[in-house]
This record gives sequence, structure tokens and C-alpha cells, in this order.
Amino acid sequence: MNLTSKQVQKYKDKTIPKLIKKAEEVFNAYIRQRDSLGGYFICISCGMPKSVDQMNAGHYKPAGHNGAIRFHEDNVNGQCIYCNLHQHGNTAQYRLGLIKKIGLERVEILERTARTCHKWSREGLIWVIETYKDKIK
Repeated sequence: MNLTSKQVQKYKDKTIPKLIKKAEEVFNAYIRQRDSLGGYFICISCGMPKSVDQMNAGHYKPAGHNGAIRFHEDNVNGQCIYCNLHQHGNTAQYRLGLIKKIGLERVEILERTARTCHKWSREGLIWVIETYKDKIK
């Protein structure tokens, strides 16, 4: 998706932190929509079916420390509140669930990519916002 000047202009008054927050809202809404069906989802970590009111958009590699994959669809999946918050991501089981979902090769690529430095630009964040707004329509 190429950004139009109108799309860029729409966010001219937003700071980078506000753009990150908006991008997270839209991206996480997309993940919750993508990973649910009929009001339910399967947690990527524990494998249990749960109601969407128990769903978080859980990150395999934490967003704050892994900017390069913060908005990577393989890194973020439907995860129950218990695994995400009370089990601190339940990362060992998350990895197993992720391998089952996308395969070992893509998980290893994701892990390597996570170790790269990335600073989100204004244009990059606007791209995330606009792209995922379109995907959740």
C-alpha cells in the first residue's frame, strides 16, 4: 500500500508515541479478528478454545524490545488473558503453538528478525494504521 498525501496529512498532529498507540490498536484489532471465529478462538499457547472476551493479541517476542517485529503478523496471535498476563506470555508453549501454526522455518526467521534494530518512522506507522484499517473492514 502506498500512502496518499491525504493519509499522511490526516496524522500530521500526532506524535510518534500517539501513532504507535494508534497502530497498536488497529493492528491488535486485526489480529483478534483474524484469529477468532464465531465468537471463539484457540489460544496460541495453551491450545484451549475460549470466548473472544478472553482474547488478547499476544506477542511471541515482546513489542517493546523487538521493534522490528512489533507489527509482524507471525509475532502476534490470539492468546488468552491467562497465558498472556498471568503466565507472562507462556512463551515456551507459545513457541510450540507458533511452530504448529506457521512452521519451524518461519519461527526461526522471526527470531532472527527480532534481534535486528528498528526505529519506527512516522510514515511507517501511518502505513501500519492505514493497512490494518483496510484489513478489518
